[in-house]
Amino acid sequence: MTYGEAGPLPRVRRPCSECPWRRDQPTGRFTADRFESLRDTVEGSGGSAPIGAPLFACHRTPPEAPSACAGWLAVEGAGHVGVRLAVVGDRLDPAALTRAPGWPDLYESFDEMFRANGDDLHP
Repeated sequence: MTYGEAGPLPRVRRPCSECPWRRDQPTGRFTADRFESLRDTVEGSGGSAPIGAPLFACHRTPPEAPSACAGWLAVEGAGHVGVRLAVVGDRLDPAALTRAPGWPDLYESFDEMFRANGDDLHP
């Protein structure tokens, strides 16, 4: 998912029932290759995903119409240049970058989520 489109940034409003950012979800749902490809949404020089980095799309949205994952936005979104540009450009409510009351417990970072899946990713 990219961030160059006009209009509001499509996003999921709450972590879905199978969101990989949720600590209460079983691990092993996604492959190591999938996690490695998602690493591009969070890593870059200076601790920020670089310009042009993809957004972490909710796995439940269709590939032809992806929406940014609510869990990713709340945990890693502020470190993504495209997300910050969407906020500054009034395409994304800054509240999307925080955990709303009543949300499930989320991992604190992509690396923590990856490590939690470690045993399942590297048999």
